[in-house]
Amino acid sequence: MKLSEMLLLAVSIGFLVIWIAEYQRTTFGDSYWLLMLFLGVLLAFQYVRNKRIEREKAVSPTIKQMIEDRKKKK
Repeated sequence: MKLSEMLLLAVSIGFLVIWIAEYQRTTFGDSYWLLMLFLGVLLAFQYVRNKRIEREKAVSPTIKQMIEDRKKKK
């Protein structure tokens, strides 16, 4: 997990904790924006993580692909 992913995850957890505290103090409608910030940052975390995983897969071929490439060369 990269630093940017860890920061996004920490920020999203922080917004969740703040939302829980604010929800206990006020109504759901007044604290709704914190919940949306939590979900937005969580979705950003998932997007960044999936893009990194996609890039890593494109760079390193699987073993099956390597075997097929060797067969084609022969």
